[in-house]
This record gives sequence, C-alpha cells and structure tokens, in this order.
Amino acid sequence: MRVARFGDWYLDRYRDKPVKKAVSFGPRKNSLGMSISDRIRCKIMLHSQSEEVAFSWHGLPQYAARLIRAAAERLDRPCVVVGSRPVVPIDGMEQVLGRPVQWIDPGKPTSWSEIGLKIPKFYIQSGWSYPAFSALGREVKKAGGCVIGLSDANWRGDLRQLLLGPAAFRLRHRRHFDAIIVPGHQGERLLRYFGMPRHRIRMGLYGADPTLFSPGPPLAERPPEFLFVGQLIRRKDILGLTSAFVEFCRQRPEWTLRICGSGELRNQIPVHPKIIVEDFVQPQELASRYYSARFLVLPSLVEAWGLVVHEASLCGCGLVLSNAVGSADDLASGRNAMRFRAGYKREILAALHSAADSSPDWLVGAGFESRALAQNFGPERFAVEVSSLISSFAGNSF
Repeated sequence: MRVARFGDWYLDRYRDKPVKKAVSFGPRKNSLGMSISDRIRCKIMLHSQSEEVAFSWHGLPQYAARLIRAAAERLDRPCVVVGSRPVVPIDGMEQVLGRPVQWIDPGKPTSWSEIGLKIPKFYIQSGWSYPAFSALGREVKKAGGCVIGLSDANWRGDLRQLLLGPAAFRLRHRRHFDAIIVPGHQGERLLRYFGMPRHRIRMGLYGADPTLFSPGPPLAERPPEFLFVGQLIRRKDILGLTSAFVEFCRQRPEWTLRICGSGELRNQIPVHPKIIVEDFVQPQELASRYYSARFLVLPSLVEAWGLVVHEASLCGCGLVLSNAVGSADDLASGRNAMRFRAGYKREILAALHSAADSSPDWLVGAGFESRALAQNFGPERFAVEVSSLISSFAGNSF
C-alpha cells in the first residue's frame, strides 16, 4: 500500500513538469509538442519513396484485424500489415482485414527489404520484445520515420514497476517511440509514470467490434448463468473460480457456470453437473454465449486489459471482475459490476452471491451501464487515435 501511495505522490508531483534532456522534445509547435527537428524529419519522410503507413501485430488476432482495417479506411492512404501468426488460427483473417498480411517469424530479426516492403513513413508497432518487430521499428527511426508503439502494460503499483520501470523504459524503449497507444486509464497512468509525456499517450488500443457484439436480451430475461471466456491457465485463476462456484452451487443450484477456452488446466476443472466446459469458439459464434449469460466472470491474477470484458459489455452483460483486470477502470462501475481481490476464493464466492442476489431493477441498469461504457472503445476509437497522431506528426498535411 505504501509503495502504491509513493507512486501516486510521485506521479502527481513530477509527471506534469517539463521533462529534461533525454526525454525533452524542445519547443512545442503542435498538439504533440514536436520540436523543429521532429517536424523536419516527418516532412522529409512524407516526400520520400516509401510506403505511407505500416501496422505490425504479434500473434495477429481477429479483433486487431478489425482495428487495423478501421484505421486504414479512416486514413485513406496506402497501408501494409506485418504480423506473426496467432496461436489459435482464425478463419478468414485477411478477409476481415481487407488486405494481405506479410507473415514473419517474430523471433528472427529482419528488415523491410527482406520482407519485400519499402520502409514506411509511419509505423504502428506491436511486439516490442520480439526481435523482428523491434528491428523493423528501429529501421524506420533510422530512416527518419515516426514510430507509434502499442502497449498493453497496465499499472500494478509494485516495486518492479515503481523502482525499475522508469529507468528501464527510458534506457530500452523511450527513444524508439514518438507516441504510444494504450488500452485505457491504467496504461496511461503507467506510461506517464515511466516518463512518457501525457500528450504523446493515447487510449483506445483494444476494443471488440460492435457489429459482432451487439446488445443482447435484458439481463433479467437471460438464464441464471455465469460465463468465463479465456485461457485455462493459472494466471486466469480458473481453478479458484470453479472451486468457489462448486461451493456457491450448494446454496444456489439454479445457476450454471459456462467456461469457453482451452489450456493446460482443462483436465483439472472439476466435473460438476452445473459446470459446462467448451473449447474456444470463433468470434462470430461467441456473441451467442454472451447473450445467454447474465454475468461475465474474470478472476485473473494478472490481466493487462481483458478484451472479453469489452465484448461482454457490448452485449450488455453484468461483470464480476478481480481487481487485477486492467479494463475494470474503464468498463466497470458500481452500477454494472462486482469486484473482488484477485486470488481469494472467499471473495470470489462473495462476489458470485452478490451477483446472484441482484434485483431486477439493478439488472436493467447494469445492462445499460455496460453498453454505455463500452461505447468508448472499439475499432472507431482506435482509428481516430491513429489518424490523429499521424496527422499531428505530419504537420496536419497528411
């Protein structure tokens, strides 16, 4: 607690003051505080013989394809996409994206010429820790281009972040990025603490497509069902959830827990008549699972943001979330969610009981609140932020 309070004090005390030397950008000439050298560099790239915009994404998932497509359509400029293949294959990825993907091995350093592309003027980069994506980003910077990083790290307030984070970020990453897009408020807080100026941080990195996940039936009309969507691994605390639910069912036998996912702990999930376990389903099919659930439950011990929370919110579900879920600050309130400390079975159990005891009036309000908060994220938000950053870096001529 004292460590977290120190972080809050330090952030409030110093983060909005002018940054010195290594992270200084000189006189503020536009909305991003670009120095004259920054603007000249981007202007030169605008007129060079290169691709205009490139996106990269490690383990390219379908939601990212929809985000990139929205951004490319808003930019209305030539865009290329570089990606590494997702662990779980997604049907029709390039059809969703609306363009081909240049697939690469993320663990092998590469160059733009090696993958058959010209160096882009603007590079929106995911996968910082992978040699291939890092090499591409540094090549763009060396050529005078602008690199916009994508980061899903969230604020934890632990010693590693508070004491080591700022130095590590400035030494290893800061000089490689002109701006960074994060999922939500926790990501913004973390990057500000690490030394990134507020005006170079944008929210909106993650978001499900509202055309896939639209409002479902009123919560009171849905069956009494909790839904978990995600990997069946220790980080998600799936065994803590199932253990708490078995105990919960002794008093509330009318409720069901549906689990959609796969992972190393699948065979350890208890066999129970009220626990239904399914494999991962394609995004087009997943909405139907949300429509039949009153609450999404996500008990994660660590969760950078949690896209499933946004999917469930778009569908009007109530939320039962651990305090480790990064998107809770963006998508959960007392009007649509129950929250508990991560890793405590008794608190999971209490949250399940609170959700089950919700009144019909509360359920009506919860559905509206979830859908309202969900409108702040999605492909359109991502497209707006990318377009705004590129326009600012190009001196409003792009």
